[in-house]
Amino acid sequence: MDGAPGDGSGAGFCYGPDAWRVCLDAAPSTPISLTGMLDTDKSDAKNPCAKQQPASWTAALQPDACFVIGTTVTVVSLNVTGRRPLVIVGSTGISVMSLLDVGSHRLTHEVGPGAGPAECKMFAGSPGNGNGQGGGGGAGGSFAIAGANGGTGNGVLEVGGQVSGSDIGPPGRLRGGCAGQPGGGGKPDDAGAGGGAAYLVSGGAISIPGRIDASGAGGGGGDATEGGGGGGAGGMIVLHGASIATTASTILLADGGGGGGGGAFSGATPKGEDGKDPAVVIPIAPAPGGTGGLLNGATGGEGGGGFSAAIAAAVGMSGDSGAGGGGGGGGGGYIQTNHDLAMAVTSPVATVPP
Repeated sequence: MDGAPGDGSGAGFCYGPDAWRVCLDAAPSTPISLTGMLDTDKSDAKNPCAKQQPASWTAALQPDACFVIGTTVTVVSLNVTGRRPLVIVGSTGISVMSLLDVGSHRLTHEVGPGAGPAECKMFAGSPGNGNGQGGGGGAGGSFAIAGANGGTGNGVLEVGGQVSGSDIGPPGRLRGGCAGQPGGGGKPDDAGAGGGAAYLVSGGAISIPGRIDASGAGGGGGDATEGGGGGGAGGMIVLHGASIATTASTILLADGGGGGGGGAFSGATPKGEDGKDPAVVIPIAPAPGGTGGLLNGATGGEGGGGFSAAIAAAVGMSGDSGAGGGGGGGGGGYIQTNHDLAMAVTSPVATVPP
């Protein structure tokens, strides 16, 4: 326990460092096991989010979050969605046995908890609409590491979307990654959602033999002549415990999604392919961008790959004359821990504050 009774917080049981401190009015009394689905916007038997925010959390200007609190908290395999980020508090321990999934996903349209926060910056420029002649690709979302620009549409006549800048310095609040940008002429849903956010804090050990995924989603492929959507940026994972145990199979991922392919002018397969989500079982490989719609002489641009490990997000490719440009890849998120993670694979590389 990092805090102590009578520390001025108005509570007696405190966990975590100053800006991330969680102080409870009473010690947790029961263990909790989490499996299946959890919606951070609810508080009921299936979604055990605390009904009140700890005063220490709101005093630190942290966002409204779903707090799951127990003596020990065991995550078996859990898929988390909702507008609020997730905070797991285990007074004596936390274990992630298989998968804690707070990422966003193109195929299922699930959005991770706390994704797309108010802190997201405006894009530096919008993709050209194309007016039915090939829109520019949308830019990828940014967070701790910048996404990439979208490709030009209609040859080089329609500009691709221009990425926003990355954050400067470590984030001070629990938040998810930023969404990508829809392609020119495309639909809002073509933008890849940013990854969600999870904070695991314990007065005892944190054990992670499994995986935590906070990645962004792939961008949607453009329909005929539309630009592809930009991939979403990775989200945020924060760990703070008395000790943190990992294994060679431990993976923490907050990578960006691949950009969507641009749409061709017409033909049998004018729609661009959706960008891919990062694969948590292959954490070093970037999420691929989607291929462009196919038509000889007017093929859509391929989407750029998302950020992974030391590989920067890739710019979307240009569409041919009359076709849409590919979406840019999503940028990288943020991982923070108070102990070295030994053999674990992390992408981006985990930050250990002094």
